[in-house]
Amino acid sequence: MSTGGNGAHTWDRRRFLGTLAAGALAPAALSACGTDREPGRTKTAAKKDRGTITIGYVAWDEDIAVTELWKQLLESKGYRVKAVQKNAVPDLFREVAEGRFDVFMDAWLPSVHTEQWARYGGSMVDLGPWYEPGDLGLAVPDYVDEVDSLVDLPEHADLFNGTIVGIEPTAGLTRTVNKSVIPEYGLAGRYRQKAKNTGTMLQALDTAYAAKRPVLVGMWRPHWAFSKYDIRYLDDPADAFGDPDKLHTLVSRKFHDRRDNEALEWLRNFRVTPDQLQGLEAAIQQAGGAEHKTATVESWIGDNQPLVKQWLPI
Repeated sequence: MSTGGNGAHTWDRRRFLGTLAAGALAPAALSACGTDREPGRTKTAAKKDRGTITIGYVAWDEDIAVTELWKQLLESKGYRVKAVQKNAVPDLFREVAEGRFDVFMDAWLPSVHTEQWARYGGSMVDLGPWYEPGDLGLAVPDYVDEVDSLVDLPEHADLFNGTIVGIEPTAGLTRTVNKSVIPEYGLAGRYRQKAKNTGTMLQALDTAYAAKRPVLVGMWRPHWAFSKYDIRYLDDPADAFGDPDKLHTLVSRKFHDRRDNEALEWLRNFRVTPDQLQGLEAAIQQAGGAEHKTATVESWIGDNQPLVKQWLPI
């Protein structure tokens, strides 16, 4: 995402390709339109039209990656898939609850999206988590050795020009920083969070990192930035960010109750590890970003057939 809770991880953030290549078979093609080909097969009989699935997503790296992944997988099985980007998570919850979107795959529960779930959860179905742990924090480059903890921030406000570079104003991360982190650690009057969008935050991080300048950013995992840059979360002894979340797939009741809906069971089967997800995100980033996601995800599917077979029949 652009959002998550704070907690220990057993995975090494520098192994950004992780298990990407583990167990991989020879690359296999997957048609982006998916009308007559399946993952790992060059040609099959054309499939019947199974209907349309609309997936709503927000421009967070993990959501971009898994939405494109499932778009291609479902299209390979005869579904027509429409992926629609929204600017704010509350809009996605509302539109799933109202049945305008069938699927949203990046709900951070139980903490980050607790307000949206409290409001809309009764009108949708939670298929369960597909990834854990998802956490949030304030991060600095490793070369910034003046601070190790959020406790250190008040006396080093000048180091960061009193600025926390945030993401979207409506994001759970932004809300947590403003409502929990800033008051808990006495940052009011010393820091202000500049929250515009994820791209602006990443650009600020990249620019500062290249010049070896201090920068303080709102960050979450899973995210490819932990692979590209040597960055670290500041310790959070007061637990202002809370416990790590799990990433859930939510579906509309209309979609859940659709007859002969094999896609529902396939989505229930979906699970990835931190290494697998971060590897997919990193591959998209290395290829040039979201504009190149289609070919990158297609190759990833071909290279990870044993994993894909755990989710749906090939």
